[in-house]
Amino acid sequence: MTSSTDDGSKGVRAASAAIWRTTRPVRWAVGIGGLSGFVSGGIGSRLAMRVIAMADSSSDGTFTDAQATVGDFTLGGTLSLLMLGAIAGTAAGPLYLGIRRWLPVPAGWNGAAFGVLTLGTVGQPLFDPANVDFQIFEPLLLTLLLFSALFLVNGLLLGWLLDHFQPERSLGPRSRVSIVVSSGLSIVTVVGILGLAGGMIGMFDDEGKCLRAVGGGEGCAVPATQ
Repeated sequence: MTSSTDDGSKGVRAASAAIWRTTRPVRWAVGIGGLSGFVSGGIGSRLAMRVIAMADSSSDGTFTDAQATVGDFTLGGTLSLLMLGAIAGTAAGPLYLGIRRWLPVPAGWNGAAFGVLTLGTVGQPLFDPANVDFQIFEPLLLTLLLFSALFLVNGLLLGWLLDHFQPERSLGPRSRVSIVVSSGLSIVTVVGILGLAGGMIGMFDDEGKCLRAVGGGEGCAVPATQ
């Protein structure tokens, strides 16, 4: 009985060790993704907001659509941004790990390509033309450039770190499946960026038309025309 129990324990330990080794790339992806998101989405977004506030001091004291006070940088708000950035990064890391071999660029450009892909897809809700915050801050071009750059920073940082600590295995000749997937990613990226660019162009017509926002997506509280 003792021998049978010992054999069972050894089998469990061996299986656990095998699972631990197998999941190593995913664990690295989650950790590095969280770090990259913390830096780009957390620290980066806070710095971007600071630059925007400094560029348009006339908006100090007004309210954003999320009921944040422009120019008022609180500890709670900063911690929320850091946490959200890290959480988003833990999802981005495994996603990059899973699709990097099919990104339609040379291996050294995988991080940049991933940044552009995420900008054109998950970046769409962030750059919502209906968000009146984009009507408050001027110049609008600076706001769009800064927040767009955060996606590229995240992709570059994530790609550099994950490719270093968990390099992609050497691949053989490209199969039909890989060509189809790469083509699909290319199409999704191009369509996403074109759609995003179209929405951004429309934002310039509304630039400066709102002095402050009503929270909860209810729109402009004080139009600049009044």
